[in-house]
Amino acid sequence: MSKKILKVVLVLIIVASIAVFLYNTDLQATKQELHTIGGKFFYLLGITFLAYIFGTLSWYACLGEGRKKIGILQLFAVRQVGETVGQFNPTSVVGGDLYKAELLKPYGIGKELALQSVATSRITIVLSQILLLLFACGWLLGTDAATNLPPSMKWGAYGIVGVLMGIKLSFLYWLMFSKKNPAPAAEHPSSLFGRLRYQLQKLLADIRTAYRQSPKQFWLSYLLAAIHWIIGSLEFYLILIFLGFSVTPLHGLLLDMGVIIFKSAGAFVPGQLGVEEFGNKMMLQLIGIAAGSVWISASILRRSRQLSWLIIGFILYLFLRKNTQAKSAFSNGNIIC
Repeated sequence: MSKKILKVVLVLIIVASIAVFLYNTDLQATKQELHTIGGKFFYLLGITFLAYIFGTLSWYACLGEGRKKIGILQLFAVRQVGETVGQFNPTSVVGGDLYKAELLKPYGIGKELALQSVATSRITIVLSQILLLLFACGWLLGTDAATNLPPSMKWGAYGIVGVLMGIKLSFLYWLMFSKKNPAPAAEHPSSLFGRLRYQLQKLLADIRTAYRQSPKQFWLSYLLAAIHWIIGSLEFYLILIFLGFSVTPLHGLLLDMGVIIFKSAGAFVPGQLGVEEFGNKMMLQLIGIAAGSVWISASILRRSRQLSWLIIGFILYLFLRKNTQAKSAFSNGNIIC
């Protein structure tokens, strides 16, 4: 199958996924919830916009010399289009991140630097997410609410904390101190497994190269990524405040980080339809909010925010299409996953 045909197929899959997402969105219920909170909904959009700005700055810190070739607002547009593609793509963030690298070409940023920056930014996003999840879980287990948890859930939380801490520390040790490289794979493997192995090893090599060339940029990206998560978690906090619950920003952080685990597990589901809603329900029960309608209202408001940014992402896509140089990037037959 040629790249051009594959690109068309993947675009159709993305469009179909968006159509399914819209079809499964109860617009009447959405309208009712938006009417209930009124203009407060714009606070949710403002919070997520600020979070996305810090996510963009986190990526910007990884671009090195490429920062001279693209502005923050342009990079924000590229990031939002890539995130939208990732959300409605069977390959999830992999497809979205590769598409971001494609969209950097018209700005004169080479493929190697583009892929390296995307990979490094993604790993700082993941590592900072793990850190905040560990912090939120530690906070929960140290509160009175932990005494009301079923033993299985409590020990499950301890298990998650232990596994994530082990993964994070092992990766950081390898990144910072280990001199051992993965066993090399064939540069042009014929099997699918061989190609995946080669790409993964190249990805890890790019990340370590980026770190060792400029550790300050890596940790700056890490810090900005953590701020991005913290600000983004305020969405959950505000939603519960609007619905009349007495919660703290730490509740919002725990809820947001926990739901992301569910979404990551169902990343292959376009738009994480049903997966995110289930995650919302389980995490709300974890902090003692078990009222039947709350998780539905929270899910509807979060989906409303996603729908708004889907529309904005499409507008930004059209903006990028109008760029004369960007047109060539879209017509080269490059795949987006």
